[in-house]
Amino acid sequence: LKRPNWSPNFRARCPGSPGAMSIVNCGGHFAQTCGECPGTNGWTWCNGDCAWRPDPFGGEGSCAQRLALPDMGRSPVEYCGSFCVTAVIMLVFACIYQQQVVNRLGTISKSFSHFGARERGLLACLASPDTCVYTTFCMPIVAAKNYHAIGVCSFWPGCMLMFIGAYSPLVCIFACFRAFLAGSVQERLGFQSNFITNCCVSLFCMPCDVGRESLEVDAELGVEISCCCQVRQPSSLLPTTAVPQASFTPGRVHCY
Repeated sequence: LKRPNWSPNFRARCPGSPGAMSIVNCGGHFAQTCGECPGTNGWTWCNGDCAWRPDPFGGEGSCAQRLALPDMGRSPVEYCGSFCVTAVIMLVFACIYQQQVVNRLGTISKSFSHFGARERGLLACLASPDTCVYTTFCMPIVAAKNYHAIGVCSFWPGCMLMFIGAYSPLVCIFACFRAFLAGSVQERLGFQSNFITNCCVSLFCMPCDVGRESLEVDAELGVEISCCCQVRQPSSLLPTTAVPQASFTPGRVHCY
C-alpha cells in the first residue's frame, strides 16, 4: 500500500490553541475527517474510527464516522428502518390478537393473603409449542395480554411498553421495570416474588419468563390459547365453582 502524502503543516495541535484541527484515526493513518481517509484507495483505507457505508442505490459508497449501535454496527438508517418495520408488523398482529383473544378473556379479580412457590419452571413454555411460538415472535403482545388479564395495566399500554423496552437499547434499564411488573403478576396469581430474581430472569431470559407467566395466567383463567389466535376452554382447565371453604391449594390462601 502507498503511504499517504503528509503535509508538513498537518499535525495535531492542542485543543483550543490557534489553528487547532481535529483528526480521526483511519486505521494505520490519520485524516481530518473520515471522508478524507480513503483518498483514492477506496474502502480498504476506511478503518479505525471510521466505517465504510455502502450506497444503497449502487453507488461508490462513503467513509463515515463509526457509530456504536446495539445491532452490531449497522447504520442509523438501517437500524431505525428495521425497528419501524418490526413495529408495524407487531401492530397489525396486536390488533388481530386483541380482537380474537384478549377481548374474549376474562380478568382475574381474586387476591391471596398467603403466597406459595411457583409450580412451573422457567422453561415450562417449551412444553407448549403454541406458547413458545407466541413468545418467540410476539413477546410484547403475550406480556400485554398477561398484564391485561391480571389488571396490572390495559393491553395497548402494555404492548407499547414491552415493545419499546425489549427491542431498543433500553433493554437493560427496562429489565428492572419488567421485574416490577412480573412481581405484580406473581402476587396476583398467589406466588412469591423476588425483585432481584425477576431482574436477572428479565435480563437474561425474558421470553421464557413471559411464556411461563402466560401459561400461569391461562391456567388461572381456564383457557388454552393456540395458533392462530384460537381460545379454547378444555374441561381440565375450567376454574372450579366450589365454595371458597372447599378450595385448598398448598401455600396459597384465596381471599374472595
